[in-house]
Parts: sequence; structure tokens; C-alpha cells
Amino acid sequence: MPLEIFARVAFLIGIAGLGYGVGRILKLGSKDIAALLIYVIAPVVIFISIMQSPADWSYFAYTGWAFLASTIAGTSAYFLARKVWSDGRANVIGFTCGTGNTGYFGLPLVFALFDGQQIAIAVFIIIGVTVYEFSVGYFITARGVLNTRESLKRVARLPYLYAAILGMVLKTFDVQLGPILTSGLENFKGTYSVLGMMMIGITLSMYRKLEMDWPFLAFALGWKHLLCPIIGIGVFGYIFRLPPETLAVVALMLSTPLAANTVVIASHLGVHPEKAASAVMCSTLLACISVPLAVAWLI
Repeated sequence: MPLEIFARVAFLIGIAGLGYGVGRILKLGSKDIAALLIYVIAPVVIFISIMQSPADWSYFAYTGWAFLASTIAGTSAYFLARKVWSDGRANVIGFTCGTGNTGYFGLPLVFALFDGQQIAIAVFIIIGVTVYEFSVGYFITARGVLNTRESLKRVARLPYLYAAILGMVLKTFDVQLGPILTSGLENFKGTYSVLGMMMIGITLSMYRKLEMDWPFLAFALGWKHLLCPIIGIGVFGYIFRLPPETLAVVALMLSTPLAANTVVIASHLGVHPEKAASAVMCSTLLACISVPLAVAWLI
């Protein structure tokens, strides 16, 4: 099983590498693709994910806990990073340390490893994490270039939250979309994953000479691959005492690398996208080791 996970991780890294090559050859701009992901593709994906979720309203407790945990982690990292950096790097740190690549990266692994109730739990955790990204996380990042009022206005204009609310309302009243519409909307899921990973490579391709910010990398990678899993598994395993099958899903979510949406949102807002892309790529490469180890531990 760890070998299979390694192959899946390598494939996702290959997609990012493809984005780098395409970006170099075609001179693509990352901001336009980021806007497409934020305003069109991501809202459709969250809507259809909620509509197809194999669970009832009680599972939204996992969404709430995931959102709360992401918010606490992100804001804590932001205020700590402000003591180190006075520019937008602290804002990027705040965003990315509160989330992980649970959608583009984690969801395919969930379907490969789990079934039934565990998939439902994972889907609702991912919804909570992604809601954080497009609300609190987006606000933290926007504060790197905008004032508080303008940042809140940007968040209010994001269609993601409204798509999530619409999905919840329709699911509550058991509204059926029909097979043709459902099949069409499902196509957005693959697009979301592929474009999200390609965004990393496309952003890196825009910079002829990429200088690594080692303190930034050390903070981001140390937080995501060491501090976050250790504290998260400790809290949910030994304080909340989650059942082993639920803890396995939570542990996998915690072991995912830095979120590719870090690059998407940083590119969209113009807040150090090159540092975000380099950190996410390094984290994804590190996941070739950390995720198989986490899966081996779970097994």
C-alpha cells in the first residue's frame, strides 16, 4: 500500500511538472487560471461534493470542527510569523499553515484507502478545510496587500461560500439534480485537481531565477509536516478520543502537504506567489516520504 501511495504522489508531482513545462513554453499567466479556479471551478466542485456526499446533516459536525481547527492553526501561525516578517510572507504563512492539500491531493488517496463512512467523514472534513481557505484564509492573505475593509469585501464577493450554502439547502430538502446535470458537474472535479496542481508549476515557470527563502520554507514545512500532525493527532486521539477508523481519516488529512490553493490565492492577490509555489512544491516532494510513512503507521 505505501508503494501505491508513493506512485499516486509521484503522479501528482508529475502534473505540477507538466504545468512548469507548459508555462515555460506557452508563457501562461497564473492570475487568469487562479481566477478561473476561485470564481468558477471551486464553487461548482463544493456544490456537487455536498450534493453527492453520502451522509446526513450530522456529518456537518466534522465540517465545523475542521473549519475551527484550520482557523486556530492559521491565525496562530500568522501572529507567530508576524514576529519574524513584517511583509506579506506572514500572511502567506497564516493561510497555508491552516490548511493542507486535502482536495487536489488528499481526496484521491481517501478513495484509494477508505470506503463507506470513512469517505463520508473525509469529504466533510475537506469541505470544512476548503471553506476556511476561501473565507478566513483568503482574508488573512488579502491583508498582505489590502486593508481590512477591502479584504472583507473581497471575501464577500467569493462565490464559494454561496455555492456551499446552496448545496446544503438543496441537500436538506432532498432536491435531485438529475443524471445529466450531475454527470456534467462531476467533470469539474477532475479539472479542479489537475489545474490546481498545474498552478504550482505554472507559477514557478514565471520566474527565471528562483531564490529559495530558507527561513520561510523552514517555518512552513516544519509547521505542516511536524507540528501540525503531532499536535493534531495528539488532540484528536488522546483528548477527544476519536474512534480508530475516524482518527485514521484525520491523520491522513493532517499528513497532506501544503495546499496548492496557497499558490492559487497568492497568485490571485499578488502576495509572494513565487515563495508560495516553491514552498508547496517542496512540501509535495516531501510528501513522497511523509504520506507513505503515515499510511504505513495507519495500517
